[in-house]
Amino acid sequence: MKKLLLVLGVIALASCEKSNDEIITPPDSQSPRLLTVEVSENPMHDENASAREMTRTAEATTTESLSGFTMHYTDAWSNPFTKTGSTWNTATWPSSDDIQNTTPLDFYAHDGGTFKWNSGNPYVNFTMNEDAFSQKDFLVATHKQISYNDASGIVSLPFTHACAAVQFNVFKQESTTTYTVKSIVLKNVIKTGDYYYNNETHWQFPQTPTLSNYTLTNNDISVTTNKEPLPCNWLFIIPQSKYGIKIDVTYTKNGDTQTTKTLTLPPGNWQAGYKYTVDIRIGKAS
Repeated sequence: MKKLLLVLGVIALASCEKSNDEIITPPDSQSPRLLTVEVSENPMHDENASAREMTRTAEATTTESLSGFTMHYTDAWSNPFTKTGSTWNTATWPSSDDIQNTTPLDFYAHDGGTFKWNSGNPYVNFTMNEDAFSQKDFLVATHKQISYNDASGIVSLPFTHACAAVQFNVFKQESTTTYTVKSIVLKNVIKTGDYYYNNETHWQFPQTPTLSNYTLTNNDISVTTNKEPLPCNWLFIIPQSKYGIKIDVTYTKNGDTQTTKTLTLPPGNWQAGYKYTVDIRIGKAS
C-alpha cells in the first residue's frame, strides 16, 4: 500500500510511531495544533481472484495520482486539499474555540460528489459522468474518534474505491467472416446514488432510480479473434445489480446492412472495490 503525507498548518512531519517510554507534552490550546494527515489506498480486487489484491493502473485513482479531495467533520467544516507537484495545500485543524479540546471528532473525506449531512449521518451524493470516455474513479475515506488533544496528531485516511470498474472487450470466435462494430451502448445503468459512510451497505438509491445509457464506442472496430478492449477503457459504475442492464451492439457482417442485437448480462452484482471484465462475442462460435 503506497502512502502520501499531508501537513495541516506550518509544521514539521510527525512520525506515527511512538515508543512506549516517550513523554509527550499536551499542546497549549492557544498554539497551532500539530496535525498530520496520512493518505493511503486500499487496492481493488479482481473478480476472479478475490484473495489476490489487484492494484489499479493509470486508468484509476491511486494515492499517487490523487489530485485532490475534501475533508469534513461536520456539515459546516470543510477543507479542500489540492496538490501541486508533490506538495499538498494545507488547511487548519478545527478551531479549539469551536469544539471542546477533549471532544472526539469523526473525519470524512471524498474526491467527488456532493457531501451532505443527514441528521448526523453523513453521505456523498454521487453521479456518474454520462460520457463513458470521461469516467472518474470515486474514493472515500473516514477516520473516527480523534480529539484535538490527541497526542499523536495524526488523522489516517485509508481511501477505498466506492465504485466498481468494468472493462468491455469485443472479439469473434471464427476467422472467416468479417465483422465491423459500428457502436456498442450499455443501457439502463443506475447513474446516481448516495454513499453513506456509516451504513453497512453504504449505497442507497431512490425508489425509482435515475437510469442512463453509456456509449462505449461509436467508431468502426474491425473485430478479430483477439479480445480487444473498447476505446472507453474502464467504466466506473455505482455498485448495482446487473438485472435489467443490456448491451446494444450494432455491426455489419461482410459489409452488409447494419444489424443491432441486444445482449443481456448474466445475473449478479457489480460490487464496490472490484474490477470486472465483460467479453462481447460477435457472431456464432465456430
